[in-house]
Amino acid sequence: MTIRRRDFLTSSMATTLTGLLSQKQLPAKGESIGENRRLLKPVHDQIVCPWRPEHPRHDHQQIFPLDEQRLLLVWSEYYSQSPRPATRKGHSGISDHVACQISSMISTDQGRSWGEHRVLQPNRWKQNVKHPNLIRLSEQEILFSYVGWDDENQRNVFLRRSTDNGKTWSEQQQISEPGWYCCNADHALRLSTGRILIPAHGPYAKQYVGGTSYKGGDLHSFVFYSDDGFRTWKRSANSMTAPGRGCHEPAIVELKEGRLLCFLRNTNQRLYQSFSDDGGAHWSRPEPTKLPSPESPAIVKRIPSTGDLLLLWNNVASPTNWPRTPLSAAISQDDGKTWGHFKDIDARPAFDAAYPSITFVNDEAFIAYYSRSTRWKRDSEITLRIYQVQQFYA
Repeated sequence: MTIRRRDFLTSSMATTLTGLLSQKQLPAKGESIGENRRLLKPVHDQIVCPWRPEHPRHDHQQIFPLDEQRLLLVWSEYYSQSPRPATRKGHSGISDHVACQISSMISTDQGRSWGEHRVLQPNRWKQNVKHPNLIRLSEQEILFSYVGWDDENQRNVFLRRSTDNGKTWSEQQQISEPGWYCCNADHALRLSTGRILIPAHGPYAKQYVGGTSYKGGDLHSFVFYSDDGFRTWKRSANSMTAPGRGCHEPAIVELKEGRLLCFLRNTNQRLYQSFSDDGGAHWSRPEPTKLPSPESPAIVKRIPSTGDLLLLWNNVASPTNWPRTPLSAAISQDDGKTWGHFKDIDARPAFDAAYPSITFVNDEAFIAYYSRSTRWKRDSEITLRIYQVQQFYA
């Protein structure tokens, strides 16, 4: 593999070729970790956002409890602007840059059915808007962040606020310096200290992240953070990167002693991890884990009822974006030091299953992700599978 020399942020200069795994350290291409994994059978299985000619792609979703009776599903809903949209699945060729809005639906029966479809954030940009994140501050106050795409040089992070539990929303404010940024849906979090983090990534330029269009490398991850409900905000003092395309789509969880653990997408056939001891202001040099992965993102959250960590990711070694199957789950009972209880959520060989979200409701885990046939172009649907938490330990 050829490593391109490039400039790093000052605090990232310690990244060396020791982070690049040799082939002897990796599972064979296509091999996954966790022997004799079983496919978990969900208590509920549904395509909640199906393919339609006028809406041929759906992804980047989050399920957010509004109260004890209602769940809010938000997602990126792409829409066709063609006078003659495709009439067959997989033939629309919807790319990352085409028109998209953030839509929502509400469930009043614990996710078994969904209604009240509405557009939560219209597309006011030249390309699209997506990557929704909802964060609860109080019984009535919710923060809503997203990324508006204008062109290859301007993808910026915006924020709106609701003080009536999602009935109305304030005018948006831009929280990123003008540049190129991306965030993942359902990855924002509130720490035990009250600090709010919005994980993000962008290309390195001009001594800060997000200063130029992405050209195939130099991706760095970091967080936006705030200690006053995002009325004022800061950005990490340093960033996380690695050989290859760098590190992007960070997934963060707070550990029991207060440290932050971050999993990172990269091109080195394993998930990388980094730590922060000061709430996201500074990050350690990313290092490879033992978890094989293609270049696709993970998500990690703490299970409220057990206190353990639940990780979802594409459990397969690959130097490319593909395959994005199987989508697997693993449990850590020692705060991320080791992983076990490996299970598969979706292991269909002819389907991609990626970009998962996790929501815990009582004793159930709601896992939603985009799914699509490998024969399709970029069209996708959102699959929701609901599990009893105890199933991950069986």
